[in-house]
Amino acid sequence: MTWPIARRRVLQLLGVGGLALPLLGALPAPPVPTRKAQFTEVERRWVRMRVRVADLLKTSDKQAMQNLDGGFATRLVYDLGLFEAGSKTAISTVHIEVRILLNPWTSEYEVETRIDGGTPSVRNFALRDDAIAAATAIDVRIASSSALVRGDQNATYTVHVVAQRNPIQGKATGNAATARGQDRDLEVFSRWVGMFVRARPQADKTVQFRTWPPFYLVE
Repeated sequence: MTWPIARRRVLQLLGVGGLALPLLGALPAPPVPTRKAQFTEVERRWVRMRVRVADLLKTSDKQAMQNLDGGFATRLVYDLGLFEAGSKTAISTVHIEVRILLNPWTSEYEVETRIDGGTPSVRNFALRDDAIAAATAIDVRIASSSALVRGDQNATYTVHVVAQRNPIQGKATGNAATARGQDRDLEVFSRWVGMFVRARPQADKTVQFRTWPPFYLVE
């Protein structure tokens, strides 16, 4: 399944049920790894984020595919933090753990997803590529609408993402705080990433980025 990210298509999709969160495409991209994501507001109650991290588990990675087809579970861990531009503290954080395993009894790939330690959801796929696509797609509630400023184009938001494949240690804890100011966004991102990298010094692969362009909540 392909998720549209062009602004025009987002507006069309949100005609049935949600409000668009406009992207500020005219702004220059910051000097940090960036990636496009789709943000929508649902029932004026919460903000949904969708983004792909396909490079975390590539089908061209022969060793990773051999492990997966050999019956070894692959664990993907995503840590997300929503920040207002220039802010020192994450407005909200989300921790996602995904486990992919080939079931020898059914010959199907199981994708188990757990968000913030909650009850896991399990999906089964006959094809490995479909299972990997599902496991590397983030589709999550990133924040309550009440936590964001509404109708102010100067109050813009981005999400910082740290994604790891088969990290050795568990969920990190800490504070990603730093000084305020637009010119400190890079420092915010660096500290956010460093918090998780230090807590999980070993992983098969790590992908880190923040979403761009930023979005704001419409009136």
